[in-house]
Amino acid sequence: MAYYNATICLNGHIVSSCKASFQKYCSMCGKETYSRCPSCHASIHGLIKLDGLAITGPYIKPFYCYECGSPYPWTQKILSNAVELLSLDDYLDDASKELIKNAIPELMVDTPTTPLAVAKYRKGMAHAGQTIKDLMHQLLVDVVSETVKKSLFP
Repeated sequence: MAYYNATICLNGHIVSSCKASFQKYCSMCGKETYSRCPSCHASIHGLIKLDGLAITGPYIKPFYCYECGSPYPWTQKILSNAVELLSLDDYLDDASKELIKNAIPELMVDTPTTPLAVAKYRKGMAHAGQTIKDLMHQLLVDVVSETVKKSLFP
């Protein structure tokens, strides 16, 4: 299967789903854009290319590189922000924070371990303060898989 190259900014805005290096900075937020994985330099998949035509439909930005498995910069930013947000919660003990931190990457993709990650996230967040719960919801609701969204954020 062939793909067009995409251009996506550090904050995850899709600048182009069919052209690499469309622009150097995002016109929505001003952050640097990426068309290649910073770790292995593989191009970021955009729309599917079929006989030179783009398959239309909603483009879903990838979270991890298909070549090396590294999180893309926008994914890493979400993961880092979630960990930092957890560190601000005085109601959570270190074990709960670690449980949540380890579950978050598995919430972003559907894998056989996703149901376990949902259970860990719920258990860890049970004693979190309401402000942190609300902010984590806001941070994660648009990036977790559809299955997780239905389980955690009905």
